[in-house]
Amino acid sequence: MLSASDRRTASSRTSSSAEAPDPQRRALLAATLVALASAATGCGAPPPPVTKPEGKPEPPLAVPSLEALLPLAGLRWIVLANPREITSIPWLVPFVATVIPEARFDRFARGTAVDLRRTPEAIIASYTTSEGDALVELVRHVSDPRTVERAFRDRLSAGATRAVDRHDLVRVSGKIGRSPHAFAAIGADVACFQQAGSLARGPCRIATLFARGALARAARALDEPSLRALAERLGPAPARAFALGPFEGELARGARGLLAAATAIGAAARPSAREGILLSVAVAGDFSRTGEAASEELAAAWRDLAEGSFGHLLGLDAPVTAPLSTHAPDAVAFMVELDPRKLAKGLADATSSEIDQIMR
Repeated sequence: MLSASDRRTASSRTSSSAEAPDPQRRALLAATLVALASAATGCGAPPPPVTKPEGKPEPPLAVPSLEALLPLAGLRWIVLANPREITSIPWLVPFVATVIPEARFDRFARGTAVDLRRTPEAIIASYTTSEGDALVELVRHVSDPRTVERAFRDRLSAGATRAVDRHDLVRVSGKIGRSPHAFAAIGADVACFQQAGSLARGPCRIATLFARGALARAARALDEPSLRALAERLGPAPARAFALGPFEGELARGARGLLAAATAIGAAARPSAREGILLSVAVAGDFSRTGEAASEELAAAWRDLAEGSFGHLLGLDAPVTAPLSTHAPDAVAFMVELDPRKLAKGLADATSSEIDQIMR
């Protein structure tokens, strides 16, 4: 199962290292591929519900955007994806199956009542909370919310509690093994899972408050100016990932030291017209005086990665088109088109064990 204590995973796409990433970085890469790490495993009986007094019927909860349910406070990194869009592109299907075989999708659906292949929107994010690091997943599903809740409850092993905030907002928490877990069914089609961290004040609890219209002044995940600017620069894509600075230690040395001055980093992957994978990477910061030099350093950092053993495994050293670098006062970026065959085979080899744990 993906650990919630990953601290040094945000710069895997722009790292200057020429070797394969450590297990923590492979875990984040696997999370990006799957776009959802289920926090529900274990067994147990459902607890008695905590009900609220009956009153005037409330209108159904509507959630226009999943990222609007996640807080900015404590955010380390976030991955946003549209699995259904990815699996609906005919020429992409064989490559998806190379990385995540159908049997794994089927097993995940049986255990969670959520079929990722039919999921239109999914998010996984890492947070620092008052009680340690937490991993939270949000998914817009097409299942019966009661069935999804029951699947989570059935996996709790101890300390199960259940609260009904309103008829379409239910919270469940407890332990799976020794680890605390939380779940929320929000409206008719949104589920939130949290592993570790503070259950009472963590991101899953805050998501339910946002859904009810509370905490109106609290900042949402992509409200941070650098993240918002990167999201606008990269544009919509089936898969996007962002990490928030400041970057310190080993991370600050990533991308030939560019991350030391960066406020955030983002990446987006989308299918190209030539049936390739178009990868865009952008680093946000103050580059008003150093934009051209920083852009050259970012391109050199990509070459370092591509020419290393990990880059060769993923086919980064043999792109469909050469990387194209750009720069602006507030960001440096590059775009490259990759061969999906080599990329899928390399990702399967590099992340097989991590994906297998995620898809249990």
